[in-house]
Amino acid sequence: MALTSTLRSMLASACRIARGVLGSDAYDHYLRHHEITGCAHAPLSEREFWRQRYAEQDANPGSRCC
Repeated sequence: MALTSTLRSMLASACRIARGVLGSDAYDHYLRHHEITGCAHAPLSEREFWRQRYAEQDANPGSRCC
């Protein structure tokens, strides 16, 4: 039982790290920021968020490999 709990904890940590490295946790960060700052408007849907994020990356590519 303890081994299973430890493995689950390790897997959850690995998933959290992978999401951070890949950037797939950006929407979660956006929602948290939106809640903390008390924005007057409703948060973007996840689909709208990703569309806006990719549009900004295309408009301002900055320094990236591809």
